Amino acid sequence: MKTLKLLLLSLVVVLIYSCSKDLGNYKYNDVNEVIIEGLKQGNHNSERIYDLAYNETLTLKPTFRPSIEGSDMSKLTFVWKIKGEVVSESSELIYVAKSDYGKLQAELIISNGATGIDKNYNFYLNISNPFMLGYYVLAKDANNSALLYCKTTLKENSGFENAVIPDYPLGTNPVGIEGMRMYGNSESEYYNHLVIAVKNAKYPVFLMDSREFIPNLLYNSNSFIGDKKNFVFEPTEISMERNSNVVYSVSGGKLYVLQQGAIGLPALYNDPLDYQIPLAGMGGNNDDSPYFFTFYDAKNKMIRAVDNGSRYSIPYNFIYSHDEVTDPSQYPNQTYVTSQFANINSGKKFIYLMREGNKLFSYLLGFSAEEKPNSFDRIATGTIPGDGNINVVYFEIAENFWYLGNGKTVYRASHLGLEFQEHIKLPNDAPGHITKYKRGLGKLMIATYDPGYSGTKKGSIYIYDDNTLELEQALPHSVEEVVGLYVGI
Repeated sequence: MKTLKLLLLSLVVVLIYSCSKDLGNYKYNDVNEVIIEGLKQGNHNSERIYDLAYNETLTLKPTFRPSIEGSDMSKLTFVWKIKGEVVSESSELIYVAKSDYGKLQAELIISNGATGIDKNYNFYLNISNPFMLGYYVLAKDANNSALLYCKTTLKENSGFENAVIPDYPLGTNPVGIEGMRMYGNSESEYYNHLVIAVKNAKYPVFLMDSREFIPNLLYNSNSFIGDKKNFVFEPTEISMERNSNVVYSVSGGKLYVLQQGAIGLPALYNDPLDYQIPLAGMGGNNDDSPYFFTFYDAKNKMIRAVDNGSRYSIPYNFIYSHDEVTDPSQYPNQTYVTSQFANINSGKKFIYLMREGNKLFSYLLGFSAEEKPNSFDRIATGTIPGDGNINVVYFEIAENFWYLGNGKTVYRASHLGLEFQEHIKLPNDAPGHITKYKRGLGKLMIATYDPGYSGTKKGSIYIYDDNTLELEQALPHSVEEVVGLYVGI
């Protein structure tokens, strides 16, 4: 007990001593700091985010003052860094966003030569892709160099801009562009998945996520799974499979399937007729395209229907042709125009448009319950409307209507009659003639070409409401010669 009392007494003495007034002799000097004004403030970098679109310029002009009035500020030096790289050594930042997308870490370092003290200002640049949503145009200039234009829907009153893909030159002789809408975490979070084909390029076919505008699947001759030594990949046509990354392409007259970064062996690779698919000769794809496909063989002047043997065989392995069904004696002296999958009378069919002189003929390829071609019938005849030229022709699967454009008019006809009626007529002052026609997401894009125009942008774009057929935007001479269109709003 005596020992415990002594310990308690010692503890009280220590506490009293520690709580007594500190009478020590200390000297404090204020430190002259640089105070930054004119920039976003906040306790965390997430509160210091500067948003700008790709190719836009960010200009920051902060001001600086000392924390101690009258202090020397003549020996300040500045370093601006983005992603760790020095981009400016001036008191202001003028930065053009043309190298990366996304959130980039940045900082301003101010060194005070008078005090030897550095001051850091940390922030982010959030570089967005303005071309994530919009109207896309693949075009070519007078030298056949490929150009990608986009009229973004993320900015009001925008026109068509050259949509540069960082580090990926497009090449020459563009072929086409297609795409599909993709969704993120909700229906309000969507973007475009694009496929672009250019005949002569480092990567003639590539797929791209429009959010970052960076190719994520690339195809060239080295992608071929067969004998690369004798293979040259120069696509002349593409078709993107719905709801997947699979692309159908024609190169050297043969049909190839592109998937997961590899180009498979050509369809009918042992074909004794040595088929040749002409420009626009590939039939449109559908949900069952992994099992059967169709195209026109210009060398043998016949329609070819091909499949993989059965639905339980290897998909995309088109090794069987049903030439006995599509016998060319049924369409003598007729030349191929186009074909497309058609869902007519709830049955799987392909529809074809042929011509002879000014006359048009349509045929329907039917399938059995075992999904084998078993019928090929002429279903309608008609006459080419307007000036007798076919500048663009398109079959709409949802309606089973043909759309044909020539001059400044788009005509429409049922698949049953081929009796074309005027559907849309461009304004009288629209330059040139119709060359491309694309529907999607409630909009209709029509492209024209004006070869007599003295400027470089000989292409014009007209955008309609597809439901009311009201002209919403007329953009004459806004792009160069159009090769392909895609609506990705």
